[in-house]
Amino acid sequence: MSVRLLVRSAVLGALELVVFTAFSGILYLEAVTLTVVSVACCLDRRTAVLSSVCFCVLNMLLIQGVTPWSLMYLGVYPVYSLIVRRLCRQGMDRLKAAALTGVLSFLTGQILQIPWLLFSGVLAAGYLLAGLQTSLVQGALSAAMAWVLFEPLCRMLRHLSRTVPGGA
Repeated sequence: MSVRLLVRSAVLGALELVVFTAFSGILYLEAVTLTVVSVACCLDRRTAVLSSVCFCVLNMLLIQGVTPWSLMYLGVYPVYSLIVRRLCRQGMDRLKAAALTGVLSFLTGQILQIPWLLFSGVLAAGYLLAGLQTSLVQGALSAAMAWVLFEPLCRMLRHLSRTVPGGA
């Protein structure tokens, strides 16, 4: 693992944290999944996974603290990076990226309810059902955002990758 890979991943992880924080105040709008999908599709696997790990650790240390929910991010986003990277091998157009981003955004909302099982199965089921409406809207908005922004984001990431020394 090179220093360039670590620095590139840390910078992208910090960018993902900025995107996460910038959109966290807007109800239903979540853009970090689109950012993770774009990085995973447009850059190499190691950079994508490491940037997701950096984002999750920064989020845990600077924003949310160490909680079962913040630890879920550490399990979710690096796995998303691996899944997306594998799917991108067959090629990713705007429609596929929008569908994938929407599904992953929806799943994030649902998966993050799992820690409620630590307290009660009934409580967890209630939060899953109550969060379903929010997750559906969040997934649809994320898909729409990906429809518009996926290709420009990939162009920018590829351009930066080519122009920065040691780019992916």
